[in-house]
Amino acid sequence: MAMIEKIRNQRWLLIGIVGISLIGFLVNGAVLEWLRGGSADIGEIDGDVISAEEWMSAVDKQKILFNYSGNESSLSNDTWNNLVESKLMTKEFEALGLTVTDEEYDEIVFGTMLSPYVKQTIYGGKDSTAMKEQMRTNFDGMEAPRAIGWKELIIQKRMKEKYDLMVKKGLFANNLDGKWSFKQSQDKVNISYVVKTFAEIPDSTVTFDESDIRAYYNKHKNDRDYKQEKSRSVEYIRFPVRASSLDSASIREELVTLSSNFRTAKNDSAFAAENTSPGGQVLVKYHNNRFPEPYNTQVTTDSLGKVLGPFMMNGKYNIAKVTKRMSELDSVKARHILVKADRKNPEDLAKARTKADSIKNVIAKEKNFEAMAASFGTDGTKNSGGDLGWFAKGAMVKEFEEACFKGAVGALQLVTTDFGVHVVEVTDQKFAVAQIAVIERPIQPSQSTRKSAYSQANDFALNFADTASFRAAADTLNGGTPIMPAKNLKNNSTTINGLQNGSPVVSWAYGADLGDVSQPMMIDNEYIIAALTEVKENGVPTLENVYDRVKQEVIKEKKAEKFVELMKSGSLEDIAKAVESTVKTAENVTMRSGNIPNSGVSQQEHEVIGVAFGIKKDFISSPIKGKGGVYVIQRTSDLMEGTSSDNYTTERDQMMSGLQNRASSSVFNSFKEEANIEDNR
Repeated sequence: MAMIEKIRNQRWLLIGIVGISLIGFLVNGAVLEWLRGGSADIGEIDGDVISAEEWMSAVDKQKILFNYSGNESSLSNDTWNNLVESKLMTKEFEALGLTVTDEEYDEIVFGTMLSPYVKQTIYGGKDSTAMKEQMRTNFDGMEAPRAIGWKELIIQKRMKEKYDLMVKKGLFANNLDGKWSFKQSQDKVNISYVVKTFAEIPDSTVTFDESDIRAYYNKHKNDRDYKQEKSRSVEYIRFPVRASSLDSASIREELVTLSSNFRTAKNDSAFAAENTSPGGQVLVKYHNNRFPEPYNTQVTTDSLGKVLGPFMMNGKYNIAKVTKRMSELDSVKARHILVKADRKNPEDLAKARTKADSIKNVIAKEKNFEAMAASFGTDGTKNSGGDLGWFAKGAMVKEFEEACFKGAVGALQLVTTDFGVHVVEVTDQKFAVAQIAVIERPIQPSQSTRKSAYSQANDFALNFADTASFRAAADTLNGGTPIMPAKNLKNNSTTINGLQNGSPVVSWAYGADLGDVSQPMMIDNEYIIAALTEVKENGVPTLENVYDRVKQEVIKEKKAEKFVELMKSGSLEDIAKAVESTVKTAENVTMRSGNIPNSGVSQQEHEVIGVAFGIKKDFISSPIKGKGGVYVIQRTSDLMEGTSSDNYTTERDQMMSGLQNRASSSVFNSFKEEANIEDNR
């Protein structure tokens, strides 16, 4: 409590600081805007500054196209990604003369040649004549800003599709490429070797100092392997806010008190809606066994108007009032096999119906619905026996719903919809036996419990305001509180290790200084306190960013220097004896081999394998410093060349396919790497 005592002793100074801070808060936005000559910049893409005004305009355009339902992180990320694509690719499109005419736009949105983006995003991966007609009607009835926004986005995505296809078609592998790919995997050599792995050499046997680490860092900091992206790393601890037994008892008592008014209420649904927790169902059709006993029996046997409970169910206290009894089919479980067809094409529909009828007859005879669904199903249910699960009225298209709700359990039916012809079987039914009005209250911590949890978290943040004390205090808090690491967080990260909603932590990290400890942040009903443990900026890392990695490489170099001297001369047996190792063998080593078989090294040893293919038979190599140790190798066989049965055609085609499949992402990622993108969101 030393920190709190200091604050108490300096309370007048604290009051002054708070007052100045409040004034700063009030004028901060205006001063910053005056200093900058406008609003703060959101970022920079390939030298193009994204102003706050441009950003808000882009967000507004994105927001009217998709339903983000309050998911601001997804809205922000989608907007940013579209901006990056537009800024980086528009010049490329213009240079190549790529355009999308009105006729092409109409075809890729409503015609027979849908754009892949349109088909997936607008039609959900499916399309039919009816769906396209409905979508045209929807677009024609759109408000102008939304229609324009969709057209601009679809054209941008179509231009990218064209560009990607051009790049893909421009990539080619010939038979010579195929030959070298074949040789890398099929040419083989046998070797004998001695290895002294770094793992078996104690670190204590080598000496080094900070100057060695600094020298290695200066030599290698610009290597591609060390290039880094902007990120932050944090550690955090949790202070859960859990309801106490007193909180639970208090909620139950509230419902006990509420029960008498519920019993006499004139409008059951209105009373329930006024008193239930947000999002709760108010009037419910009741199925047997929805409630635990004895309440299930009471629903079906006790008098109307009786209030049941309070009782616990799914982490909530409930009271329920029976308002009506009934016997009404309100949900069914069914399975189907869809034979796709165009309903407006009589010939196509007749063929589909004939095929569906044949499937139905086989099922009636063999009782093999699951097997027939696997063989003839054409939608996502084919791998689950055609099972559609439970559904209520309004969930399916009209013809399908009527067949299911009027059909008997086990009866096979043929149903025609816009999707084609379905073989349908209802497998189960649920009947509502009563209508009930429900009031539910989740067991949540009270305001007093929340204040207590905040007080504990806040005291921790005040008293342990640097990384070292943060870690030490967490180790003893409540017998040891786990410290959760979250490394290399990008500034648009929304989830982090252990936290589904990690955005507040990420936002704090990008505004904090290295070593800072945060104030408590309420996330998912618990207080989070984070410490900023690492700061990385784009480009060359600082020594602090890569210190441990550089240190390990220095240790390896020192070990290698020591053992290279011991392994310079003699036979393999002599060398093995000198380093207290053994002579090992490896057969059928290929250039694609990741490492040397039986070496005990898991790292990739491409240089060592390259030497194995480069030296002559029986020649003993010089010591080779690899990733995992020091090697001396002797090739014990001539090169065993593989023989292609098709003049390397298979390897050529595989190579070309791999190149083309990676083309789009590889080219776009290259643009992003060279563009020096600065994301300040």
